[in-house]
Amino acid sequence: MGKLVVLTLLGVSLALIGERLLVFRERINATRELEPVELQNCYLVEGLENGSEDIDILPSGLAFISNGLKYQGMPDLAPDASGKIYLMDLNEQNPRAEALKISDGFDEKFFNPHGISTFIDKDHTVYLYVVNHPHMKSTVEIFKFEEEQLSLIHLKTIKHELLTSVNDIVVLGPEKFYATRDHYFTNYFLSLLEMILDLRWTQVLFYSPKEVKVVAKGFSSANGITVSLDHKYYASRMFCLISPG
Repeated sequence: MGKLVVLTLLGVSLALIGERLLVFRERINATRELEPVELQNCYLVEGLENGSEDIDILPSGLAFISNGLKYQGMPDLAPDASGKIYLMDLNEQNPRAEALKISDGFDEKFFNPHGISTFIDKDHTVYLYVVNHPHMKSTVEIFKFEEEQLSLIHLKTIKHELLTSVNDIVVLGPEKFYATRDHYFTNYFLSLLEMILDLRWTQVLFYSPKEVKVVAKGFSSANGITVSLDHKYYASRMFCLISPG
């Protein structure tokens, strides 16, 4: 009787693992054939060799790029260098990336930028919001962009108990934004098991000075995030369209 129970449990376990592997195979399109694509007008931008994580482009054609992310479980391409925000003018024929200076009082040594988003107020002042991971924790840094000086003035650091393991951010107004909150194991075996079992731990947060809350959850992954121009919908990298209403 005992052997029958063991064999039954083993069979059920193998069937479950097989089903999960098939689902995982379909999710990652393992059988898909990729056709080679020749990129047009594509060239390596000097200065960004350490790996760039996010980009946000202003209506004027100026682009902010976060660079040098250090994250657990990821290769560190420049262990002795801190992260930086670069600026490119996409109106130029061959745009170059230039690192922006950051005002005194901000500890650049532990600057570890991830997702970024911009906000332009009624006076046309540009503010840059940056997901930062100092000491592998999560904060949101607010900067004011000074175009003439090619610099960022640090205004504020936002911390909150729900702002943990933040990945990306999209700003709606002054100190008001949505953010993706990921949960990834850094151990290779555990991260692979997490994907195979399709553990849906990722959330989308809403932050404002008056309210911080989870507005969507149950995602296996939610990397980038953006919002429609009328602010009626926001979408995550998993191609999930959500109405805040």
